Amino acid sequence: VGRALALGFADLGWRVIGLDRAFDERRESDSMRRSTADLAEGVPLDIPDVDLVVHAAWVTTDPATLGVTTAEYIELNTRPLLTMLEYVSRTSPADFVFLSSSGVFAATDMTEGLKDSYSPTGTSPYAVAKQAGEALVRSALDLQTEIHVVRLGYLFGPGEVTRPSRVGVSLVAGWLAAARQGHALAVRSDDPLREWTFTSDLAVALEQVVDGPPAGHPVHLGSTHVSRDSAFAALIASELPGTEPVTVPAEGPVKPPMVPSDIPALRDFGWTDPTTGLRVLLAAEVVA
Repeated sequence: VGRALALGFADLGWRVIGLDRAFDERRESDSMRRSTADLAEGVPLDIPDVDLVVHAAWVTTDPATLGVTTAEYIELNTRPLLTMLEYVSRTSPADFVFLSSSGVFAATDMTEGLKDSYSPTGTSPYAVAKQAGEALVRSALDLQTEIHVVRLGYLFGPGEVTRPSRVGVSLVAGWLAAARQGHALAVRSDDPLREWTFTSDLAVALEQVVDGPPAGHPVHLGSTHVSRDSAFAALIASELPGTEPVTVPAEGPVKPPMVPSDIPALRDFGWTDPTTGLRVLLAAEVVA
């Protein structure tokens, strides 16, 4: 998500500064400059003031895989957030965005769409950490900076890679990897509905959210294109001959699609449909 936002904001004419523990070696623009900084004591003082801060960094790999406790996992995620909140408190940018997730919800919170008016009850380490992050940002900043808590749902798009902090990839990326290896596309027997949000849309949508008045509640930033897993798998099979969907047993419940927030910034937003997004994604792979 951070990659998609950085490139998207740059395409919109923003000057973008990215801070992270590590970056992928691949450079996707000649205008990128890479510097090494010591983040142990927080954001370096020579980082200039900015108009907008987006906190997207998050460890999604589960605690058991990382070999840490749930408490340590939550600290792994909240400590960098506190560092950025200190920077925001010191510099007072116009807006601060905390990227949360529909993962704050339990799969049983609602049988249909997840609306921003529902109270999440997820109890997984990921859900609890994200809920803690949402609470932190709402209480930690002064009135000089507008706060936006933005939840993302099911995503797909270019440039997905695994790393220790994120060993999993999106369902679409997993299907494409299977197709390249000549394997069938595994579709759960319960064939859940999902909203399919193309990551290249996120920067434009988020810019519109920030430009508008604060919603006063978490914003559900997601596509209006909703379909079942089998439909997307069939779409991939139609674009990549030689593979086909196959039904496999469902393991564990899946949360329902996230319903986009009904706010002026998102009304009539032109979300990329799955067919177009998939073709852009496949074309980007060919160029790479």
